[in-house]
Amino acid sequence: MTLKKLALKPGVNRENTRYYNESGWYECDKVRFRQGTPEKIGGWSQYSNFTFLGVCRSLWNWVTLAGESLISAGTSFKFYINQGGLFYDITPIRKIVSPMLGLVGSGNPFTAVSGSQVISVYDAAHGCTTNSFVTFNGATGLGGNITAAVLNQEYQVTVIDLNIYTITTVSAVANATDAAGSPGGGAVAVATYQLNVASEVQTPFTGWGGGGWGTNAWGTNKLTGAPIQLWSQSNFGEDLIFATMGGAIYYWDANVQLPGQEFTVTISSPAVLTFISDHNLIVGDALQLVTTGALPTGLIANTTYYVASVPSTTILTLRTSATASSAATVLSGVSITGIAGQFACTAMSPALAVGQSITISGVLGGTGTITGYVNPTTYFIIATNGSTTFTLSTTAGGSGVVTTAGTPTGLTYTLSTVVNTSGTQSGTQSLSIRGIPLASLSGASDVPSVQNFIYVSDASRFVFAFGCNDFNETVQDPMLIRWCDQESAIDWTPDPTNQAGSIRLSHGSKIVAAIQTRQEIVVLTDSAVYSLQYQGPPTVWSVQLLGDNISILGPNAVAQASGIVYWMGVDKFYMYDGRTQTLNCDLRKFVYQDIDLSQNLQVFASTNEGFNEVWWFYCSADNTLIDKYVVFNYAETNANGGKGVWYYGDMGRTAWLDSGLQDYPIATTYNGYLVFHEFGVDDNETTTPAPIVAYISSSEFDIDDGDKFGFIWRMLPDLTFSGSSDDVTPQITFTLYPMQNAGSGTGTAVTADIDKLTGASYVIAEGFTGQINTRVRGRQIIFKAESDTLGTTWQLGATRIDIKPDGRR
Repeated sequence: MTLKKLALKPGVNRENTRYYNESGWYECDKVRFRQGTPEKIGGWSQYSNFTFLGVCRSLWNWVTLAGESLISAGTSFKFYINQGGLFYDITPIRKIVSPMLGLVGSGNPFTAVSGSQVISVYDAAHGCTTNSFVTFNGATGLGGNITAAVLNQEYQVTVIDLNIYTITTVSAVANATDAAGSPGGGAVAVATYQLNVASEVQTPFTGWGGGGWGTNAWGTNKLTGAPIQLWSQSNFGEDLIFATMGGAIYYWDANVQLPGQEFTVTISSPAVLTFISDHNLIVGDALQLVTTGALPTGLIANTTYYVASVPSTTILTLRTSATASSAATVLSGVSITGIAGQFACTAMSPALAVGQSITISGVLGGTGTITGYVNPTTYFIIATNGSTTFTLSTTAGGSGVVTTAGTPTGLTYTLSTVVNTSGTQSGTQSLSIRGIPLASLSGASDVPSVQNFIYVSDASRFVFAFGCNDFNETVQDPMLIRWCDQESAIDWTPDPTNQAGSIRLSHGSKIVAAIQTRQEIVVLTDSAVYSLQYQGPPTVWSVQLLGDNISILGPNAVAQASGIVYWMGVDKFYMYDGRTQTLNCDLRKFVYQDIDLSQNLQVFASTNEGFNEVWWFYCSADNTLIDKYVVFNYAETNANGGKGVWYYGDMGRTAWLDSGLQDYPIATTYNGYLVFHEFGVDDNETTTPAPIVAYISSSEFDIDDGDKFGFIWRMLPDLTFSGSSDDVTPQITFTLYPMQNAGSGTGTAVTADIDKLTGASYVIAEGFTGQINTRVRGRQIIFKAESDTLGTTWQLGATRIDIKPDGRR
């Protein structure tokens, strides 16, 4: 019998039995196909040795006008920007409580127990979820180990109830003095709450009504569960727009500069901020301030302010509103409380802030008095809850004016938004680098208050909000698309003079995903595909139905490669290349028989353009963490002569970015690292390299015609170790599994290790074991190639086996 060449069909096929797929590949891990033959995939290495908190679900890469390459990462805990390998926390602020009132309404929110690192915090209606983050400022120590320095920092919370949560100090253990000083913390403690965190995995809804009778087609899976923290993001010029699913839209201005410019405050009216270097800010820019100590009275950390004037490139003044001043507003429901200088009224807009000045005018009528009042008089706000109470003084930072309780009438006020300061300051002051609500930017108009994801179009530069509230509405519409005016991220008010607008889709119950390709944006609902195309005024954007009765697993389960859109549905794969169609998959049954659909929101897709691949990562059955991937190579020729082959493997990744701004694809791991993929040949996620176990095994194939036994007495390998490390001897293991017949199971396997030759007598650039003597007898065999050593990579060629007839029994 002649030599038999093991030249198998490209791609892995698990759609039928192992024997039916004769002359093909059946199993693999960490292997891809190039020019029809399998090879080990590339390795991965740390982007930097710094880590992030939480599970990352979104990555983006862009370059600022200053040439800085930035990578933004949205995790289950925070939102970061990575610059030069360092992670900067830009998570937006959810709310600020100043001061914390404590249990009895007079401060002292902290309670310690002797011998414990756990401190109880009382803040009425705090709104936190467990593991969310809070930063305290201005708190005083409890008298023992729990000092002011211990309290005034960032903590993760454990929620006890609607009003109480606990924090755990890093090293300080409360003693008897701390317990005796509890509750404590003082009357001016400030709590700054970041956006709430969400679960790292989906929690399926249970109980009555959890599934919903008849809400899905017969035979399909119902995808329900508490959502995870999903972010959408895109740069708008050099700035970044980002959002959480079901939340507001936020904006990060590159002019703020990382890690946040330091400044000093000249305490005056108005306050003057002086920077060490050029601040690059202009009138109207929104910003927030942070401090390591205390800001002067009139400024509150993490509150949004606006640049009022720019006397020089290193000096600016602030105002509390996007406009220079608000219109005169008639106070309604006003009463004088009896506390010196304090007024109470119905909720006011715009909100008030300490340090602002109010000019009161009109003839004082009704009851109550304001000593020294003449028409008009300008006062300074020295205390306020922002909407229903405010305390006035004749000087910034002074004492409250003398008043008597009553209900005055006939007064109006004009609010000056210029920030005035008084008192003292301590610590280091700097610009906050946190994202701020898009709706708070100067000139913002009717920005959606809730949405499921955002997108910025390359064509004509529009910002889109999908699944958002309508104009002048607050209720979220999961089928509504809104867009802002062209080249404006802030003007969302439809008007004949601009191009802002909206459109509602009709097929489906919610918009799930959108992706840009060629001259259109492909929008996927949970049951249909639409094309969104720019038409110009007055229509601006129009939609066309491309396909119906489709599905998609989640917002990140779609990718675009070479102008074609690919996505993973509930029970099969799809593609759109001008028409919507099912993507034939040789691993469809294999994938969908081992996938946890209750974790559908974790599924994500991305490309690896260097190898013509689309990757999908997902959770295997009954696993709540991503541990599997499946790859479609759209350029390889398959066994039928068409384009596209499939392969799969095991790998835990949570996000992936194939950016032309980086030399390699970037992914995130469960250990909090950014890693370069296709970098090296080993697993270098940590500082200790580990080998990547890669293998591929064939389907069963007949040695001869299948009716006779064959005796394989030697094997002639054909492969290359090109790309392996120079300081190791790369090695691959070939195994032959003999079988009597397709259903008999395998017999005694024969394994051969094939090393790269390093002998001096070999002068060719590369060599390997030329011949392996074997003793294998069977009617069918399975061929497997595997490597598990450091520094090794390989590509198979056409290995041959030498067979002798060996009878029928």
